[in-house]
Amino acid sequence: MKYKIRILGIVISALFFGGIVQTNAQEMETLSEKQQAIVPIAAMTAKGDTENLKKALVEGLDSGLSINEIKEILTHLYAYAGFPRSLNALTAFRDVLEERKSDGIIDTEGAEATPMQAGKTALELGTEVQTRLSGSPVEGGIMSFAPAIDYCLKAHLFGDLFGRDNLEESSREIATLSTLSALDGTAGQIKAHLRYASNAGLSNGQIWQIVHILKDKVGMREAWRADQVLSAVFERKFPMPEPIDDVFSRGRISTANYFTGDVYNQRLVSADSTTPCQASNVTFKAGSRTRWHIHTGTQILLCTAGHGWYQEKGSPAQALSKGDAITIRPGVVHWHGAAADSEFSHISVIPNPDKNKDTWLEAVSEEDYIKVNSK
Repeated sequence: MKYKIRILGIVISALFFGGIVQTNAQEMETLSEKQQAIVPIAAMTAKGDTENLKKALVEGLDSGLSINEIKEILTHLYAYAGFPRSLNALTAFRDVLEERKSDGIIDTEGAEATPMQAGKTALELGTEVQTRLSGSPVEGGIMSFAPAIDYCLKAHLFGDLFGRDNLEESSREIATLSTLSALDGTAGQIKAHLRYASNAGLSNGQIWQIVHILKDKVGMREAWRADQVLSAVFERKFPMPEPIDDVFSRGRISTANYFTGDVYNQRLVSADSTTPCQASNVTFKAGSRTRWHIHTGTQILLCTAGHGWYQEKGSPAQALSKGDAITIRPGVVHWHGAAADSEFSHISVIPNPDKNKDTWLEAVSEEDYIKVNSK
């Protein structure tokens, strides 16, 4: 029996936001409290969110992370988020420690890294570490194209940083995955480090837990970046819908019987005697959309975030995204709403609302909506 489009929309959200993860009993291991604390520390460092980073650092210390472990995490991250982010995070950490000390809190110093093994260069050590975590030698491709980056990765990242022994490799991979999830355009690196994380000893269940911690402690977009890669790698049927960054307030969920799924409506401009026009911010959850309907006057849609659809009766559906504008002429039968895998927001502009009336028709069929989203 084919799943209806509710699975593409509402059930997608229910599965993810309800915390259901496709896994087996062997993957139910969880991260320790200390490991969980690494996720927001790393992600907030990458985002440059100093205020929330300080909160995460306090939680990390309270969870049992030592001073030197956190220093090591923040130093490790410069290879992924850059020196400015790492230096700013270390400065914030120093401030946190000073504040705690003034409050009479003495945190555990922790172990220092031991010297590198005598007789072995950083390049030799790093090559061993990278090969072990990758599962095979990393060579060819971009490494042959740019030998300097190959040297830096092996000698510096995997030798000088991963080779330091006062932070477990599994913790370094938690920090790395969390950092990459806070940055745009890192899907390829996230995918590679899933393998590294597994070879460092993290179970699939523990890796999935990183996504949930990102959602709870950092942000929906960071969780979504990680989820997209993990869902593809682990062939998860219902990946997390793409969230949007709200430009205006979402308002309340509409209780009108004009929609399929959850739709938020926030009036922005009300018409009066001098301004014969109304504007509203309308936000559709993934899979949500209007019914077929008609306006007696013109309607203008100004798309502000996410991905959606607009379709006139008898015509192909038109994909919509941020920056698109649609003018809907009087008397045209149409519908609009979110894509199955993304939230969607637009400003609805209604000129002369006193005279511009709506006629609501049947719902967009599940079959038709599936066809639109399969293009």
